[in-house]
Amino acid sequence: MKDKIKVAAIQCRIGDLSSAQRTVVKAAENGCELILFPEYFSYSHLVPEILDETLRFLKDLSSEYSIAVSGNAIVEKGGYRNRSYIFDKGELVGWQDKVHPTRVERQLGVMCGEKLEIFEVRGVRVSILVCADILYPELCRVAALKGAEIVLNPVVSFKRSELPGTEYRYCLYFTRSFDNAYAIVKAGGFGRTFTGSEAVGRSLIATFDGILAKSREEEREEAVMAEIDLKRIREYKEINYSLTDRNVKAYRDLLNTDFDC
Repeated sequence: MKDKIKVAAIQCRIGDLSSAQRTVVKAAENGCELILFPEYFSYSHLVPEILDETLRFLKDLSSEYSIAVSGNAIVEKGGYRNRSYIFDKGELVGWQDKVHPTRVERQLGVMCGEKLEIFEVRGVRVSILVCADILYPELCRVAALKGAEIVLNPVVSFKRSELPGTEYRYCLYFTRSFDNAYAIVKAGGFGRTFTGSEAVGRSLIATFDGILAKSREEEREEAVMAEIDLKRIREYKEINYSLTDRNVKAYRDLLNTDFDC
C-alpha cells in the first residue's frame, strides 16, 4: 500500500490539446503519477468526433509516460452523458458520469449519472466528482463513506459568476477535505467554453491540512503539483467519527425533492 503519491491538476487552454500535452509533460517529468485534466478540456465545440480524439489522447499520454490520467468527454448512451475516464499506463480503469449536470447541460440533453464509483488506482482509492458535483455536500460524503482517499474534481470555472464569496471559494475545498478525510485535486481550464462563456483555471490541490498548491495565475498553462500523504489521510479517517457515528434517520429529509433528472 502506497504511503504517498504525487498528483497534478492540469491547467490548460480549453479546446487545445497541444496546450494540454505541454502541461502534462511538465507534470510527468516532475514525477506526478496521477494527473487530472479540466472538465471539457478538449472541447472548443460540442461535436461527437471529439470523444474518440479525447480517448486516444488520454490513452496515449497515459501509455507514453506510464502515468494515470483522468479526463472527460460527452458520450451518447440512451441520451448524452458527461463522462470522466481514468487510464493507467494506457489501460482503461473505469469511468464516472456527472451526477449533477448543470441546467445548461440538461438543456443540451446531458443526463444525470446514477451512482458514485470508487476506482483503485495504483493502490489508492479514487473517486470523481465532476464539476458541480462538489457543490453537493451529501454526494461528497458518499465518496467518503465509500472509502475515497483522493477525489478528482474536473471543473469549468466561469470568469464571471453570480456565486458569492469570490475571494474565499478555495475554502470550499478545504472544508470538503476536512469533513470527509480525503484529498481533492481540482483542475480548471481557461479560455472560451463550447457555449462561448469565458472560463479561468483556479486549479488547486487541497487536504484537511489546507491548500497544498494552487495556480499562480488564472489564465495561463500550469501543472499544479503536490505530494499527497496517504498515510495521514488513512489515519485521519480512523479518528473522524462523523464518518461512522451518524444518526441516519435524521437524514430522511434529504430525499424529499420534486427534482427528477
